Amino acid sequence: MIENLLRPEVLLSNVIVCLVTVLITRWVLKRKPKPERPAEVVQSPKQTADGTVILETSLATLQSYKNNLNKFGYVYFQETTPIVIEQLKAEASSLIVSETNQPIHELLQKNYEKLAAFQQKEVADTKKLELDVLNHVNKTIITWRNLLKESR
Repeated sequence: MIENLLRPEVLLSNVIVCLVTVLITRWVLKRKPKPERPAEVVQSPKQTADGTVILETSLATLQSYKNNLNKFGYVYFQETTPIVIEQLKAEASSLIVSETNQPIHELLQKNYEKLAAFQQKEVADTKKLELDVLNHVNKTIITWRNLLKESR
């Protein structure tokens, strides 16, 4: 019986089975994790006339959204974009609009309107839509950072 286990064919088949098992296990462990259900509810900041504070808050929201979108992909976009849009709307509505804050208010509105347009868009290629949203968010983050630098 031991002679049968030491034959080259049996040894080769055992090595192949072990190799396939290791590769499948690695593949399963490397898959993207599913996003957790967002437990947070939209938080409305206090009313303020300071546009830079609202812009910084919205910038933090966008950076978190971008990081999670990179990490979880299209599934995250589908499930949490409406919540992010509502959060950005709440942040924009907490800004008391004046002549100095009008450009910031318009930037905030354009951003969540664009995200809402992405949400309404028909999806043919999920990866392309994900990249389009990431591109928009990255451009917005850069624009807002430059605006914050200029205002200081």
